[in-house]
Amino acid sequence: MIGQVLGHCRIVAKIGQGGMGVVYRAQDEVLHRDVALKVVSKNTSLDSSGRQNLLHEARASSALAHPNICTIYEVGESDGELYIVMELVEGKSLRELSGDHGLPPESVLRYGVQIASALVRAHDRGIIHRDLKAANIVVTAEGLVKVLDFGLAKKVGGTIFDAVTRSFETMLDASGVSGTLPYIAPEILRGEGTDYRSDLWALGVVLYEAASGRLPFDGRTGFEISSAIMRELPKPLGPPVPPGLWAIIQRCLAKEPLHRYQRAGEVQAALEAVQSAVNVSPAPPAEVSQPRTTMLHGVQHIHVKKGDFLLLVGTTKGAFLLRSNRQRTRWELGGPYFHGHSVYSMAYDGRGGQHRIWASTQNYWGTLLRSSDDFGKSWTNPQEPPIRFPPDTGVSLKNIWQISLGPMNDPEVLYCGVEPAALFQTRDAGETWSLVRGLFDHPHRPRWVPGNGGLALHTIVLDPANNQRMYVAISSGGVYRTDDGGQTWSAQNRGVRVVFLPDKYPEFGQCVHKIAMHPDHPERLFLQNHWGLYRSDDWAENWFDIANGVPSDFGFAMVMHPRNPDWVYIVPVESDEFRCTCDGRLRVYRTRNAGASWEPLQRGLPQKRAYETVLRDAMTADSLDPVGLYLGTRNGQIFGSRDEGKTWQKIIEGLPAIVCIRTALVQDSSRVSAMTSSKTSSSTASVSKTVSKLSVATSSRGKSFSKSKSRGASSRGTNSRGTRR
Repeated sequence: MIGQVLGHCRIVAKIGQGGMGVVYRAQDEVLHRDVALKVVSKNTSLDSSGRQNLLHEARASSALAHPNICTIYEVGESDGELYIVMELVEGKSLRELSGDHGLPPESVLRYGVQIASALVRAHDRGIIHRDLKAANIVVTAEGLVKVLDFGLAKKVGGTIFDAVTRSFETMLDASGVSGTLPYIAPEILRGEGTDYRSDLWALGVVLYEAASGRLPFDGRTGFEISSAIMRELPKPLGPPVPPGLWAIIQRCLAKEPLHRYQRAGEVQAALEAVQSAVNVSPAPPAEVSQPRTTMLHGVQHIHVKKGDFLLLVGTTKGAFLLRSNRQRTRWELGGPYFHGHSVYSMAYDGRGGQHRIWASTQNYWGTLLRSSDDFGKSWTNPQEPPIRFPPDTGVSLKNIWQISLGPMNDPEVLYCGVEPAALFQTRDAGETWSLVRGLFDHPHRPRWVPGNGGLALHTIVLDPANNQRMYVAISSGGVYRTDDGGQTWSAQNRGVRVVFLPDKYPEFGQCVHKIAMHPDHPERLFLQNHWGLYRSDDWAENWFDIANGVPSDFGFAMVMHPRNPDWVYIVPVESDEFRCTCDGRLRVYRTRNAGASWEPLQRGLPQKRAYETVLRDAMTADSLDPVGLYLGTRNGQIFGSRDEGKTWQKIIEGLPAIVCIRTALVQDSSRVSAMTSSKTSSSTASVSKTVSKLSVATSSRGKSFSKSKSRGASSRGTNSRGTRR
């Protein structure tokens, strides 16, 4: 076929041949670039339906734009020739690089992280590789991994077994599931079909092979290989393979899918954690160790005095502090703190007479929880992450989405919601943290699916009337409640719709964006879902729709009025595909009757070409009189209202993308107020008679803590269903 033209690609030379067809180097005569052109063999016995399935899968795979996935440029037919035009990747296969003795652990981890990252992208888009193997993974001269043939194995292949050798390319069962036998998961051999976890089995085989130079399951015939896969354990890998890497490989190679990692992101996180441990040099002597506290010079600091009002702002490039007085008309800016770090959660803790600011910082090197007791002039500098998963979990911390205060009368207690979805607790003011195992070990966990931002526990709501009751929200797991202090948890999602699942009302799996509670009505909660606004009047046992008169029931932020329990604020966005304000108008919607109706608040907010996004924790309220509201956008603007939302003013612009806003009123030790309200749900804790309630609202990208000085009148609004967009 040398010299022929398929589509607009002229074939230049033959590169190789496999069970699926022949691969050629070709010249794209339109874009003037070298490409790889795969011509599917006519011996694959594809009927018309099979050819259409292959084209459909190849086109779906072409959307997988990712640095570790070989890009598919074009698929088509020409004169009966089925062809696929792909990125030309030059390098060596992982099989070649591994040789007979395997690669150094550092290389295995480096390549493994990239392979897992490629699987994360594909699985998030509903594509299973089905034929992941070392021969399908190419490493360039620069060390970049490229995974080939995503989604192309289905409906293409030859015989199931070769009688005397394992050098056959493909296996195809009666249901059309394919793969190369030494990499095929046990459930496929049992005829149970394939899912994402079958790819994770294959990844375990790839990692084993890369680390040792041999396959974990071998034999002289296809029957022997299949028997080993079904029944035998892989031979242990000792030094120089780190125990952590061996543990990851073992979990990937668990015979039962439920015992493996459930998501490629979990494998990636675990590999990154081991990679960090391998790459870290021995700790220096104690006398030259780095200071536990970092003083920040050359940064603009705010000058805080008693009675000042603060905004704590987390962005994708650092944290900022804004100071004003109770009039909230003029602002002083401090920061940026943690240059280049993403700060998804902040909190102000005024319990026990302290003035402590908490912040989570995330960058390439990991996620740390830090604190400052002098309004940002100095911050703790942990020598190791204060929050980390126990080794037996096989996962590592990706992000801290929520920092939530415990009860006012117990200032040593705090909670953090993290990714991958889990809840951590401290009872010694942050010195040590423990994983809440009752939630982490929940039987639903293996089937939680990451939302667009990851598998995040972003909302923590405490019941002020029952210190054993707590709610959390997980994207995409749903709402869970404990009534025994965290020992057991139940899914509380009855009535909440899931638009992206066949079963629209499952027990769990909802992509909850935020939940909120007012301390005067702990039995009543409000919920912003991925399409849907809901209210529950029975401690989240049942939810009903309250999207009455809003332009869209898709959104993120949800904030309670600190004194009026029937007042809730939201910022609708157009859709999950276009996550910007509806019609290019930045409008806050408020209900004053617990969701029976909604009214737009827009005076002072931009109403033309204002395609803004307000994330979960990027809206909050203070507890001053009159109540103030604040929202931050992904375009780096902060707007504030000093009259409960009637009118708005721009406070600042030009910041990095804002993901978190909280408020704080600096008081003396006799009147401590921690009013940090952040963009999601609201949880509360009882306090002394002089301070009536603390409402802690936390959610997917921030948290909210608001102090309520007086109880508002409670009037429950009746629900009248309206048309939902």
